[in-house]
Amino acid sequence: FGGEALHYFAVALTIGICFGIYSSVLVMAPLVRWLGVQREDLVKPIKERKDEAVV
Repeated sequence: FGGEALHYFAVALTIGICFGIYSSVLVMAPLVRWLGVQREDLVKPIKERKDEAVV
């Protein structure tokens, strides 16, 4: 009941996942480093809270 079609779909899905991992890890990471993006650029700054009573 569709075993052959599901087999080829699973193969295509696996190949797509492998290419996605490749492009995310091995291409984009060095490109981001080359552009000078640092971890601190991606984190929101912490807002200082005033210790005042809320009325």
